[in-house]
Amino acid sequence: MVTIKDRLKGKLTDDEIKLLKTSFDIVGDIAQLEIPEGLEEKEKIISEILMELHKNVNVVVKKVGATSGEERIRPVKVIAGENRTKTIHRENNYEFKLDLNKVYFTPRLVTERKRVISQIKEGENVFDLFAGVGVFSIPCTKKAKKVVAIDINSDAVEYMKENAMLNKVWSKMNIYQGDCRKVIEENNFENCADRIIMNLPTNSEKFLDVAFKIAKENCVVHFYTFLEENELFDKGIEIIENAAEKYGKNVEILEKKTCGQLAPRIYRCVIDFKVL
Repeated sequence: MVTIKDRLKGKLTDDEIKLLKTSFDIVGDIAQLEIPEGLEEKEKIISEILMELHKNVNVVVKKVGATSGEERIRPVKVIAGENRTKTIHRENNYEFKLDLNKVYFTPRLVTERKRVISQIKEGENVFDLFAGVGVFSIPCTKKAKKVVAIDINSDAVEYMKENAMLNKVWSKMNIYQGDCRKVIEENNFENCADRIIMNLPTNSEKFLDVAFKIAKENCVVHFYTFLEENELFDKGIEIIENAAEKYGKNVEILEKKTCGQLAPRIYRCVIDFKVL
């Protein structure tokens, strides 16, 4: 099988090929690359070869900053193909419209999302506290009685509304824009969730009080966090158990696993627990 490095021989020096990062994400028909320092002048040829090898890619962008802010945006710049950052991403038989420069989205959690969605039971009330464009919450509607989806990013919420209509699940969605704590308070949600998704690994621990407030007895919580290799999974479990004690709750740890890496020896982790 011909690789991008094979195709770039003669176009890049051996030293430049060694710098090349061959892993990349594809969101819809957009490929996201990281261009290492020293290869900026060759990004165009790299992108064009990638598009030749992957006929489903019509746009190539490069990451030009770190994920930052409450809205978790990682800015990108178009370097080849059509001049746009909007696309439609297809996953688990659903379609999601999004703009990479306006919302947070990673295709790397496809297996994890499928795992969570497969656990939904008929008639559940599901709360997705950091819902983005709806990539967790929209598929949950297949079995859930009601899905409450919240995000602070107004652009993400507009896309989520559009995606709910696109996937014909609007009637089962309750979509809110704002900080999840304020949304829960303003709508008097309490003791009503059968399942809670907390996919904000940078700050989920700050919202465990919200989860305990809305959780019914035997509610399952999918809690995401970043953990260093030497603290898997003790630190995450300690955070959950300390919060449970603080808010007068008992919990049972159901499952713990890694689902990607942020950096060397730093992992994105999920800890599933039940509120007793």
